[in-house]
Amino acid sequence: MTFALPPSAARAEGPVPASSAPASSPPAAAPTPAAPRRVEVRLSLSRAAAEALGGEPRVRRLLEIELDDTGTLAPGPSGPLGDDVAHVWIDLPSPSEVLIEARLAERAIARRFILIGGLNPDVAARLVAIAANELVRAQARPIRPRKAPAPRAPTPKELELAARRAPAIVWSAAPSFVFLPGSSGTLWGAGASLGFRGASVSERATARWLTGPTSAGATRWFEVGLAVDYRVYLGSSVRLALGADAALGFLHLNDARAIDGVPGARDAWSGRAGGLLGVDVRAFGPAWLGLHLSPGAILRAARFETAGGLGGAVEGLWLGVDLALQLDHPLAGSASTNPR
Repeated sequence: MTFALPPSAARAEGPVPASSAPASSPPAAAPTPAAPRRVEVRLSLSRAAAEALGGEPRVRRLLEIELDDTGTLAPGPSGPLGDDVAHVWIDLPSPSEVLIEARLAERAIARRFILIGGLNPDVAARLVAIAANELVRAQARPIRPRKAPAPRAPTPKELELAARRAPAIVWSAAPSFVFLPGSSGTLWGAGASLGFRGASVSERATARWLTGPTSAGATRWFEVGLAVDYRVYLGSSVRLALGADAALGFLHLNDARAIDGVPGARDAWSGRAGGLLGVDVRAFGPAWLGLHLSPGAILRAARFETAGGLGGAVEGLWLGVDLALQLDHPLAGSASTNPR
């Protein structure tokens, strides 16, 4: 008896046209991980470990089998040093525990403890050989370079501290007032300075032009000098100034008939020295507004005689008051923005 296949089944058994077969692309090859390098393994066993594991020859034979794809077992524990030489040490610190240590070249020592209590020597030796091979394989893997940490952005406080320590050009301009109690005088005018600052210490060249009435009549005072001050920061926007200054002064006494006994003289030279004390408040960016006092004394008196026959001297105490606008301009590349 024969059975005929239905037409649909017959069509299914026929060859499939090439055009109807779905196109398939070959699967992408997965990246193969880097295989550990092959190393030369030098094995050493303590006498107690060799007896507990059935003898050193058996341990060496089992380890050589396990090292098939990792490295080769050296015939002895000694030999020349090298980057592809691994030393394996097997010891028996206690009757039920085996210690395995492995080290490749200059890497850190790797350790593993195997419990062998209740195991026959053959099973214990196989476990030790497997563990020793795993340690050697781990030591032979390439060391991944550590990713350098991303540089940390400096904090606003660190930037502020760096700006305070950075070398800078400092200049200032100020309306200036001077009181001369010994000459019953008050002078006013303008002052300016230009200097260098480093580590909160400023050295400046100064100049002042002052005029006003004194006991000698209309008086003009021009001076050039040097000043040194130290800045003490009370906050990011407030600081104190402590220092000293000295100046060489030139006087013109418009109403004098004689100066220092010289008839007809109206000009003389003098000098002064004193301290500096001030407080600055940040106005914006590198600009500071300050109130500065300069108490001191005139070092050389200028004695005069007026046309009316009155005599006297420009001398005694000096009390200066400046309302200063100061700008700190850091030198290019001097401020560190990456403090370490």
